[in-house]
Amino acid sequence: MIEYVKVGGKQKYFGKSTQWNFGWNPIDSIDEKRRQAFLTSLVKFEIEGDDSPDVKEALLHKVVNKAAGYEFFPWSQKTGSCVGHGALAVMATLQAVEIVTQNQSYEEWKIPFIMFNYGQSRKRGGLHGVGEGSFGSSMAESCSQDGVPPIDTNLPQPIKEKDGSWTFGSNVEYKWSNGDAPPVDLFEVSNRFKVQTTSKLENSEEVKKALRNGYPVTIASGWWGFRDLKVQAKGTPAVQLASKNDSWGHQQACLGFTTHPDFGVIYLIQNSWGNAHGTPPGNYGEPLGSYWISEKDMNRICTEEVFAYSNFNGYPARVIDWTL
Repeated sequence: MIEYVKVGGKQKYFGKSTQWNFGWNPIDSIDEKRRQAFLTSLVKFEIEGDDSPDVKEALLHKVVNKAAGYEFFPWSQKTGSCVGHGALAVMATLQAVEIVTQNQSYEEWKIPFIMFNYGQSRKRGGLHGVGEGSFGSSMAESCSQDGVPPIDTNLPQPIKEKDGSWTFGSNVEYKWSNGDAPPVDLFEVSNRFKVQTTSKLENSEEVKKALRNGYPVTIASGWWGFRDLKVQAKGTPAVQLASKNDSWGHQQACLGFTTHPDFGVIYLIQNSWGNAHGTPPGNYGEPLGSYWISEKDMNRICTEEVFAYSNFNGYPARVIDWTL
């Protein structure tokens, strides 16, 4: 936690209350021209076809592990690169769903080299040179317009830390944060891997619809957070259900939901702080670095920046076997 506090510290949020800033900048801080161009590019979220509202659980992280062949999470950001790491989880999941649940055997799952998009998202948001932080909106734009290149042997490789988490390391995060001068020109490669549709989700019901049809979600907000990073387990079956008692400027990924007998619908959040939240009870196969939030908290977060991603023109309904 100390590393991330050094990154940003507490800053004014919309000129009012203070929040911890871990690298996410709200869309309101982008200039008006860029903001309007992005907002008009978004597609209204709607599942096309026969949706399955009776689905009580969708856990996309299991799909990623199956595609990767190992425990893909957790990851650990070393600078204010939370926007990049939230998108990393989503892009890895998006391709895994295609391969594992939709039998796209012609595709090979590869780690997305999201550091390229991290730098491009900063550039698109008006942040130039080496630095920290970006925008959830400009990251969504970069994934759609620049494309997301897969990692190869010529690019920096993830490092496995002693606690089992993966990281690119601070040097790589800093070097690739400069979207004006990426260390390797990946534009031709990335152009082949463009996200087809991105949409802002307005409430928890839309988040649930996206997830049960296999569309992962980034979530970013300056409203919520918690001081005790070791989230205590509660309920039967036990889950690490976090509740707000602090304010973070932070982007993460939402990779699942379930219907809990004590708490109703809850949402699985994958963070990028290594094992900071403690070991999950494992009743839902939760990965390290994750925790759950309530439907009420998800609704509040949706007032800021929550985006669904699709590799299709729109969001076709899909039948997915979630018993992986």
